[in-house]
Amino acid sequence: MCSSWLFVLVLFIVFFANIESQLFHKLQDKIKKVASNRLGVNVARYDREEMMLFPNVGFQRKEGDWRLNLHGWRYQPSTKNKLIGRSSSTAAQRLARLLATSEQMVYYNDTFQRDRIKPFMVQDEAYEKIQIIIGTKHNSTTKTDAEGQFRTSFIIPNEDVQELKQTVNKNQVINYQAIGDNDDGSEGKIYLLERSGLSIVSDIDDTIKISEVLDKIRLIANTFIHEFRVVEGMPELYREWQTRHNCSFHYLSAMPDQLFTVTKEFADKHQFPDGTFHMRHLQWSSSSIFNFVHSIDTKMHKTNHIRYFIFNTVRSLVLVGDSGEHDPEIYGNVARMYPKRILRIFIRAVKGEKVDDERFFKAFKDVPREKWLVFTDPLRDLPKTLIKTSTSEMPKSTTAPSEPKPKPKPTNKKPKPKA
Repeated sequence: MCSSWLFVLVLFIVFFANIESQLFHKLQDKIKKVASNRLGVNVARYDREEMMLFPNVGFQRKEGDWRLNLHGWRYQPSTKNKLIGRSSSTAAQRLARLLATSEQMVYYNDTFQRDRIKPFMVQDEAYEKIQIIIGTKHNSTTKTDAEGQFRTSFIIPNEDVQELKQTVNKNQVINYQAIGDNDDGSEGKIYLLERSGLSIVSDIDDTIKISEVLDKIRLIANTFIHEFRVVEGMPELYREWQTRHNCSFHYLSAMPDQLFTVTKEFADKHQFPDGTFHMRHLQWSSSSIFNFVHSIDTKMHKTNHIRYFIFNTVRSLVLVGDSGEHDPEIYGNVARMYPKRILRIFIRAVKGEKVDDERFFKAFKDVPREKWLVFTDPLRDLPKTLIKTSTSEMPKSTTAPSEPKPKPKPTNKKPKPKA
């Protein structure tokens, strides 16, 4: 009970300033609306807004052209972000040390890192127009949703893609520009996937980065306080797979996309192969990050994104996860649904489970035993070569769905578009 209350109180201190920030931004929006409607002044251009663009994927279609998928988040930082970040960090640290037991104290022996807290203390820019520019021939306008998120796609001829693509760290990528209503621009990346080949779909937390998501105290400490720790051997293994198989990497996580920047920095620091990132946006209706990570929406998020790759390509997939969440059950279900598309499944045992644990046999029921493996040491337990036979005969793709969108949250009042 003490751990649960401590977790809730620390989160409250860390994020309390967001309520003040949201009220302040609502007042700002009203003032801007009056200035725009009555005075004819375009105040949007003076907004100090920012954009986070998540690396996404471009699929080659069976017709030969390409569907390029884009995903971003538009937000406005608090004008008091620096001060709020420092004060909330200090308060949370002191509260944690005051309430923690001696056993828990070790997890709060450092300050809360402000670069991880700040993305949660911002105002989502809802219903804002975003201009997308790809090269000199392709541009369009999309709009953010109620959470400041936007998702859109382009169908582009193969000849244009060949002209625009660049080779970056063994990947074929296309850059694009996203421009907000104050004319500021950000550059994003689209990773190109040919129809056939091999793709690695990897979880992040407790698969390549130690988060200890099963423990509330350790989860918040590993997320907001401690230096991110790598699962030893995973960077070397992934690089070996990329070298041997020229495979693509797609990092699929239940953690908030507000942590994307620091997560990407972690991946780069440890030299994980570049790839796309597919995370979830934390809403303030979520009771806590712990519940957010373990919610039913997490299962749907992962399942839908795996199906996203299955339906849009004829590539073989290797699924890598851990036993701390629902990865065995999610991956087992997908393998039963699409047995010809799932090449291998690897599960990191985070609780000391044995390979003959009843949970795994239940999760992977009717999945061929040679397809799945439980491991503790990736360099010792996992194969360096994933494909030993010809993969020229690949299953046919079905009708391709668009990028998975988060499940809409019920609301009592329909939000009004921002002027």
